[in-house]
Amino acid sequence: MEGKRCLVTGAAGFIGSHLCRRLASEGAEVHALVRPGSGPERIVGIADRITIHRVDMVDRGAMEDCLKSVEPDLVFHLATPTRGLGEPTAEASRSSVDTILLPLFDLVDILASLPRPPVNVVRAGTIAEYGHIAVPYREHQHEEPVTPYGAAMLAGTKYLGLLASRLPFPIVSARLALTYGPDQSRDFLLPSLFEACSRGNEIEIRRPDDRRDLIHVEDVVDAMICLAGDPRPGASHVNICTGIAPTMSEVALMVAEAMDADPGIVRLGKTRTGEEVSHLLSDPGMAAQVYGWRPKIGIREGIGMLADHFSGSLKAEVRSRG
Repeated sequence: MEGKRCLVTGAAGFIGSHLCRRLASEGAEVHALVRPGSGPERIVGIADRITIHRVDMVDRGAMEDCLKSVEPDLVFHLATPTRGLGEPTAEASRSSVDTILLPLFDLVDILASLPRPPVNVVRAGTIAEYGHIAVPYREHQHEEPVTPYGAAMLAGTKYLGLLASRLPFPIVSARLALTYGPDQSRDFLLPSLFEACSRGNEIEIRRPDDRRDLIHVEDVVDAMICLAGDPRPGASHVNICTGIAPTMSEVALMVAEAMDADPGIVRLGKTRTGEEVSHLLSDPGMAAQVYGWRPKIGIREGIGMLADHFSGSLKAEVRSRG
């Protein structure tokens, strides 16, 4: 990445901030697109090594001005909102088009019109594009998303495939499994588990038998950078995952063990009679075969790494209060 001019959308987000940090450490010239009003907490530590652009992606004019001034070599598109897009309502569906699809179309259109288009574009997709089909998910399967978020993300993948032959640059969607790691919002399960264990609070796992393919953010960053290398013909979307899906009860007990907490604080709910157990699991075969990418961090190791980070953060918090 040395000397590459990289544009990262969603740069202040969980995955985007980790990607910016890695790119900067590898000598890239990093341009971070940050939505006005969003907190810069995750990237404040590298603010002196990156250029921050406060741009709302729904504002095409502002996007044009920004992209023309940057003229990136590589683009990483991670600005995809998820909140409020879980329930299949008409309002959520309209919102998913406005906030996910239209900005994507504008981004691609503006990049294609630059005097010097980028060499490659990598877009963060999601395991939610697959929806209610048999596992493990493979790239050739017919998807059946069950949320407006998954449907909009899938539509983006399909449209990009449709436009591929007309674009002056390759673009690939990385279908990410459920990503975890340092600085993730505590609205998500793993950070909330660590919070509970650190304070000795009881926490209920309402669906303990559900299985999830969980991937560490460092592996995701490795994959995004790998995909940004030499384009691979025919790979319009690629699963970025571990290929392993532990139950939520197994994950919760691993967190309690890593935090030296009483496992009794983890209360396991019961699957209701007739309730279907949810199983989200992707096959990483294509990423290995086409790109030579494989995940390096297993779930137990990743939870151990996160426990060390969380413990360090708590100690720093206590010192600051003292």
